[in-house]
Amino acid sequence: MVESIPKGYKPWLIASLAVLVGSLMLLAGTVTGAFIYFGETKTPLWIVAMGVIAVFGVLVGFGGLFMLMAAAGITSFREGRRVQVISPQHHD
Repeated sequence: MVESIPKGYKPWLIASLAVLVGSLMLLAGTVTGAFIYFGETKTPLWIVAMGVIAVFGVLVGFGGLFMLMAAAGITSFREGRRVQVISPQHHD
């Protein structure tokens, strides 16, 4: 039977999802900070930096997730096409 996601990919999948969730939380903090400082003429630099890091983290998280799913799909496809040759048994 072919596994949908090989065991070696699962820690990388968890790491990719952790980066994605952390970046989305950072993005929510950025939006909250932007609303707090909405009335000022200049946005503080820490909000801009946090927003750039959050967007970069979301891109890395989704990119890693996509690459893992593509690699797992290719591996599963190759395993599914493999032919197993069973030798005939001779009875005396």
